[in-house]
Amino acid sequence: MIEIAKKVAIKAGRKVLFLRKKGLTFKNKERLGDIVTQADTTSEEIILTELRKHFPTHNFISEEIGKINNHSEYTWLIDPIDGTTPYSSGMPTFAISIGLVKEGQPILGVVNLPALDSLFWAEREKGAFLNGKKIKVSNKNELIKCVVGLDVPYVGVRREAIERLLLPLADKVRYPTMLGCASVGGVYVAKGVLDAYIHSAHPWDYAAAFLIVTEAGGKVTDYNGKPIDWSKDWIDFFASNGLIHDEIISLIKQ
Repeated sequence: MIEIAKKVAIKAGRKVLFLRKKGLTFKNKERLGDIVTQADTTSEEIILTELRKHFPTHNFISEEIGKINNHSEYTWLIDPIDGTTPYSSGMPTFAISIGLVKEGQPILGVVNLPALDSLFWAEREKGAFLNGKKIKVSNKNELIKCVVGLDVPYVGVRREAIERLLLPLADKVRYPTMLGCASVGGVYVAKGVLDAYIHSAHPWDYAAAFLIVTEAGGKVTDYNGKPIDWSKDWIDFFASNGLIHDEIISLIKQ
């Protein structure tokens, strides 16, 4: 399954890069500031067509099309372009994200960063990899030496997120940074580029990155330090190298 997911993510990544060079059209979603491009729907079609061909009895949840329920113990969680805003703006920090959950727990994850020629993947208890090389989280244990990624959700709730998450950390860490893509934030923790990453989004944004982080030796919980509940439609996602996890939680819970 991992090899098929990797091939599909690469295929979709090549297509969205081609479409961006060709020129994009997009439309607004219901939430203010949220957009979808024709590349999102094309990528989704590529991924779903290939995965359903190989795994026709599985369930599928994808950002644009929603749920396909076949009452299977396996569910694929797909974000055809995670980070549509950076993608449509010409930035490289966007991803194709494909995760597989079995009986409520991620068992496989692939995150392709096509503009950066970076393919991350992991299987449960088999480690995490970038372009075939094993990766590990950072070993920093002092906040003042740590770079922490943070992204805020939709227009209308951003002020609350900034006050709750960014302000308590702003003068405690070496540098807080925003990426605009949950998958990128997650895999950057797994690679050791970031020491922690904080964001709230949908499960398809995080299923793949969750496994990649944990298989790279990191830790992922919600903002209260509790395990991720994959049955929820909206998830508070906090990934770290594990060494600074509790200290950051104590700050954002105040």
